[in-house]
Amino acid sequence: MSPVGTVGRPKRRRLGQNFLVDPGIARRIVALLEDEPPRVLEIGPGRGALTEPLVERFAEVRALELDPELVAPLAERFAGTGLEIRHDDALVTDLGEVAGDGPWQVASNLPYSVGTAILRRLMPRHDCFTRLVVMLQREVAERVVAEPGERAHGLMALERSAWAEARVAFTVHPKAFRPVPKVTSAVLVLELRPPPASPERLRRALGIAAGALTRPRKMVANALRTTGAPEALEAAGLDPRARPGQFGLKDWLCLEAALVRRAEGDPK
Repeated sequence: MSPVGTVGRPKRRRLGQNFLVDPGIARRIVALLEDEPPRVLEIGPGRGALTEPLVERFAEVRALELDPELVAPLAERFAGTGLEIRHDDALVTDLGEVAGDGPWQVASNLPYSVGTAILRRLMPRHDCFTRLVVMLQREVAERVVAEPGERAHGLMALERSAWAEARVAFTVHPKAFRPVPKVTSAVLVLELRPPPASPERLRRALGIAAGALTRPRKMVANALRTTGAPEALEAAGLDPRARPGQFGLKDWLCLEAALVRRAEGDPK
């Protein structure tokens, strides 16, 4: 999170940084990690509040820091520990290369501005990562863990359910950060796993869901803009009167399969 004073603050706010300053919260986050694998990737270490308990517990910690002004101080502070600090951007870096000697766990106070985008990059990579313990804005965390029928359930929850089991471990008061944000944060624990369908099927099913979820108050038969949707819903055994947010990933995969069958000339 950002140092006290005005120098560099506008730039760092553009980077979306609110630095964690509560050591108790940092230790609670680290306690949520498993003993295995004994390697942790930290995204956005900032001034090192979370890094400190990480290097105390784990012999191998790799950190990606976007702000070049923070890399050297981190390297100096944690010299002689198991920390490897890289000046890198988690939104664009090759995660396979970063975790080449994995698997790894991930611990991070994700920047509010890009936290969702980074999480979307991490979740499909069960080949690289096992457990993610990440801090996000509470409202975003609620969208990640939401179940079908809940108010926060939408595309983010469907994507998460494709690749991970998730829970909110605890919430974090704004006073744990500097500068103090205007929102409450939450710490998520995600266990990554292989998806229930092929990448192509997932892409199609999530695309269908995304289109319907833009009209969340309509019955799903009307919210879908796909030709043959009512018949496909019936063939998939789904209620056409339901709202899009009531369908889980399994339902959208069933609908995707029914639509593919219809496109291939099989009405069943």
